[in-house]
Amino acid sequence: MKKDLFPKKQAPAGKNISPKKPGFSKKENVLPKVSNKANRYFIFAFLLFAFILYGNTIFNKFAVDDNLVTNNELVEQGFKAIPQIFSTRYFSQQGNVGATSADYRPIVKATFAIEYQLWGNKPGRSHAMNILLYWALAVILFFILKRLLYNYNILFPFLITILFMAHPVHTEVVASLKNRDELLAFICGLGSLWFMLEYAEKHKVWYSLLAVLIFFIGYLCKSSILPFLFLIPLVLYFFTRMKVKQIVPLFLAILGVILIAQMGPRLFLPPLQRTNFFIENPLYFEKNIWIRLGTGLVSLLFYIRTLLYPYPLVYYYGYNMIPVTNLANIWALLSLVIYGGLFVFAIMKFREKHFLSFAILWYLIAIAMYSNVVFPVVGIVGERFVFNASLGFCLALVFFVFKIFKTDPKSLTIELDARLKILAVLILLLIPYTVLSVSRNRDWRNLFDLYGNDVKILNNSAKANIDYAGYLMSTVYQDQNFLRTGAVNQFKYQVIVSHFRRALTLYPDNYLTTNDLGTVYLFMGKNYDSAVYFLRKAIALDSTLQPAWVNLGMAYREQKEYQKAIQCYEHILGVNPNQIKAVFALANVYNDMGEFDRAVKMNEDVMKSYPNLEMPYVNIGNYYMLRRDTITAVNYWEKAAAINPSFELCLQLNSLYIIKGDREKADYYYRLGEQIAKQSQQ
Repeated sequence: MKKDLFPKKQAPAGKNISPKKPGFSKKENVLPKVSNKANRYFIFAFLLFAFILYGNTIFNKFAVDDNLVTNNELVEQGFKAIPQIFSTRYFSQQGNVGATSADYRPIVKATFAIEYQLWGNKPGRSHAMNILLYWALAVILFFILKRLLYNYNILFPFLITILFMAHPVHTEVVASLKNRDELLAFICGLGSLWFMLEYAEKHKVWYSLLAVLIFFIGYLCKSSILPFLFLIPLVLYFFTRMKVKQIVPLFLAILGVILIAQMGPRLFLPPLQRTNFFIENPLYFEKNIWIRLGTGLVSLLFYIRTLLYPYPLVYYYGYNMIPVTNLANIWALLSLVIYGGLFVFAIMKFREKHFLSFAILWYLIAIAMYSNVVFPVVGIVGERFVFNASLGFCLALVFFVFKIFKTDPKSLTIELDARLKILAVLILLLIPYTVLSVSRNRDWRNLFDLYGNDVKILNNSAKANIDYAGYLMSTVYQDQNFLRTGAVNQFKYQVIVSHFRRALTLYPDNYLTTNDLGTVYLFMGKNYDSAVYFLRKAIALDSTLQPAWVNLGMAYREQKEYQKAIQCYEHILGVNPNQIKAVFALANVYNDMGEFDRAVKMNEDVMKSYPNLEMPYVNIGNYYMLRRDTITAVNYWEKAAAINPSFELCLQLNSLYIIKGDREKADYYYRLGEQIAKQSQQ
């Protein structure tokens, strides 16, 4: 016979427990049910508030890392990409110093593929979808709170939900399309909790199975659902009459699902390729437990500060925004006192199931995985990391507001005077919260606005300085005027140089940044001495990587130090004989030295091995043009354009055919060049 999870036993002395509902308080004070009509009003209020808070994100474009899950070739295949999305990693990139691939979040990526199939590459509609997801999250949260706090005044769960929605620390999660994974994971965590409560109340096993399935789906959205492994048992303990021995099997079932979701994809996915960088989190390379603890405590203090005073908000932190320190640091000690006090209070009130004990434990459990003590996190700290934990903060804050005005949140009716005071305090919070959220959303309009705004605050973040300089550098390389004439806006050039140099001041041993700064001096500034200095410094940091060798050879070529350039390219080819770019660069050097036939032959050898590669034809065309043999040059360039036309090549052919008087071909290459330029801007 099935054991009743809510047995109709005589209540212990001093307690009055309802046999029908999961009780919380010592006193039974059951309020009348809220009507379906009232529920609809609540749902509409949350929808309206979600759009007040985040409606302006609909006008935003793509921002940080959105290209990983939205604006990429796989997602743009729509429905037909979904099988491949479920059989590949979350993102995969090929960089100058190797490939990167990590994580498995197919559900999130599939939602963007569906959206692309339905309405194409329209970020505004994807932002609207994020708002709707945030609204759905708020609705689920409200009904869970209303269920758990069934004998509380309805104003109490409503204000908790509204305060949670308004907190500006959530802007990164809602305004960033990439962070839809956080929204979906949290929604699934709440959904799993809802059906566990159904199981606790109605004793039907299929509710627990549904809860486990939803948890599994949530893990396929993002592993940030992990705290719910402990939060669900916490809720069951505080708000149902389930015994610990009845909760443990549910905990183990969820744990089993986590192991399956974590280990299963490894059977068919390629190995992870993730390089950890010092500028992301120095603790990746720190083995001293006291430094990990000290830095972790400072990180935890950051989250309390951000919840209490959510300004300014920035997209990234990293080295050196949060100090790497040991336990002797004053802020680490303060954090230890605060968190120690919270934990002790929560444990002292645990057995009596005090509401503050629950709120504190929710916060501590949700934030624990981002403490940096056991597992360092990217960026050291992040606003999205406190998304789940902020609910515990809102629970406690609303509880304190009620207590300040000596109002029992379980009261059937709340005196008008007390109600007005409570609402006044919370409105005083909601107004600046709303203003901050709406204002912050505008910073997420695009990468230029986000980086440009935040880097002013992130002067000590090596990564933020690199991001901003790198983004500006990419805009120069995509600028048609730069491609056509080599001219660059001097103000933009100086900004790029200053932020790369600031990043190197913060962390001098960064190979990528040193190489990037060298290329900026080389291609934009035409400052070849500075280019050589930084490129040689990059090689000194890591001589096994090829990009700096390639660029150094180009710098020596510009200085007409041809033998040094040849040594650079021969070094590359000695390590990797199939490095085609080095072959082309070496051939160009030989042509500069007057060895025309040798340069042509090197390109012709590449043609034999790679017949569908356009660059050998471009190079040979360039050599003939330098010899004033325009007819032969055009012949080779047209062959290159037939294989893979570029804007620059089409521009050259258009100009030459205008001079020649062949209007038909000139117009053809002009139109082709325009088409390529438009495609590159999309």
